[in-house]
Amino acid sequence: MTPAMLDHYCLIGLSGMDFDVKKIFFPSVGVSIVFNINSDFPVSKSSIIYDADFKKQTITIAQPIPPISLATSFEQLHLTTLVNIDQRRLRIGVRCRPIQFISNYPMAGGLPVKAIVVKYQLPVIETNIRSAFRLPMTSRYTVKAKIVYNKQEYRTPSDFKIKDISFSGLGLIILETKKKRNTLSSLLKVGTEMIMGLALVDRDQPGAIGTFPVRIEVVRINMNYSETHTLIGLKIINLTQKNQEMLNRFIHTAQIEELKRISKKG
Repeated sequence: MTPAMLDHYCLIGLSGMDFDVKKIFFPSVGVSIVFNINSDFPVSKSSIIYDADFKKQTITIAQPIPPISLATSFEQLHLTTLVNIDQRRLRIGVRCRPIQFISNYPMAGGLPVKAIVVKYQLPVIETNIRSAFRLPMTSRYTVKAKIVYNKQEYRTPSDFKIKDISFSGLGLIILETKKKRNTLSSLLKVGTEMIMGLALVDRDQPGAIGTFPVRIEVVRINMNYSETHTLIGLKIINLTQKNQEMLNRFIHTAQIEELKRISKKG
């Protein structure tokens, strides 16, 4: 399984809206299952294609995290992926619906995994997701950050930690101690705007994958997150197309790697 098959794909011979499903949704491709794509708050989950039957118009994918079940409600469901066409990066997809949930799908390595069979509906179309995955930090994939507020700098991990991140925002966790009187949580209020510098880190690679600044706004403060910690929700106000693509690649790759890790455990 190559990195190119897991994330972004370059399709040769495709232009405009001339999309061939067989050249896009094939085994080992990393995909996104998107719920209610046309709503203001779509939900995306990462997965991998295990198998495809183009005659029956069915695709077998890995059960995402958190899992999908018969009780999962939605108005629309799309299977999407990112492709590079004519020097443009597009998210394209097909409308679909789950028709089978498999508890023990046989893998080549011999370990059974959970899978879902979806039946898709042509044509393949260009799609747009207004919000994105919320990625929790892991031991391998993490985000380092610096906040500038009132001419003071606050950095990870000494002043706060990143809990999760998406296109639309971040979650910060701040340890409340008697020694630190001027923590971020004591200074910030809902509506406060700041500049934050982000560094996307894959600990299996040297240095940061990418760095960029963003303007953020405090949208919620939960002082009762735990006995010792405060949770602050931040909204990203401005994110350029270039930085959005960088963040999307980071989030998507991290979720695919987590799926692979869980699949190996069986």
